[in-house]
Amino acid sequence: MSSGVKTILVTGANRGIGLEIAKSYLEKGWKVVAAVRDVGKMPKLEGDLLVVKIDAASLTDAEEAAQELRTKHNVRDLNILLANAGVGIMGPPLAQTPIASFDQSIQINTRGPLLLYQAFRDMLGDGEGNTFAVVSSKGGSISTPKRIGFGVYGCSKAAANYLVRAIHFEEPKLKAFAIHPGWVETEMGINASNNANMNGTTPQRLEDTVPGIIRLLETATKEEHSGWMWE
Repeated sequence: MSSGVKTILVTGANRGIGLEIAKSYLEKGWKVVAAVRDVGKMPKLEGDLLVVKIDAASLTDAEEAAQELRTKHNVRDLNILLANAGVGIMGPPLAQTPIASFDQSIQINTRGPLLLYQAFRDMLGDGEGNTFAVVSSKGGSISTPKRIGFGVYGCSKAAANYLVRAIHFEEPKLKAFAIHPGWVETEMGINASNNANMNGTTPQRLEDTVPGIIRLLETATKEEHSGWMWE
C-alpha cells in the first residue's frame, strides 16, 4: 500500500449518504472514487474526485470499473471500500411478494457488495489498516422485531450482514463490518418508510448521521469492530 494520499471508493455516491460521505472525504484531502449507476448524474464536487460506473445490480460493472481505475487512472490502492448503494423495497407480506422484488433486493443489497469486494480486493493490499464496509440495516437482524412489509428488505440485509461477518473471519488483517445508519432523511429512506407505513416516526438528518459513519470508518479496529454491525 502506498503511503501517499488516501483513497476511498464509495458506491451510490451521487445522492444521500454516499454523496455526503464523498463530500466529507474530499474536504479531508482524500482521493474519492465515486461509483454511480449514471456518471452523468454525479454532482460536480471540488477535490480529487474520480467517477466510475457501477450499477450494484450488474454482474460486470465492478470488475470493469476496477480495470478502468488501474489502466486509465493508475489507481491501484484503496484504504476504504464502502458498499453504500442499496435498494429499499418494501411491500406486502411475503406470501404476496413478487419474486422479482426478492431477486432485485438480493442482487443489489447482497450480491452487489460481494461483487464489489471481489473486484477491488487486490487494491486493499494485505488488508492491514484498511476497511471493507457495507451500509446495511438492523432490518436484517433476526432478533429485531419487524414491521409487515420488511420481509424482502430484511432477507437481503441479513445476507449482507453475514457476508461481512464471513469476510472478517477469512481476512486476517482487513477490517470488514456492516453499518446501520438508521432511518435517514434520504430519497430512498422516505420512499421506503412510506411503503412500510412508518407513520409517527421521524428520520434522522443526513448532517447528523454521516459524521458518525465517518468516525467509525476511521477509528474501527480489527479486534473490536470487524465482523459486526455498528450504529
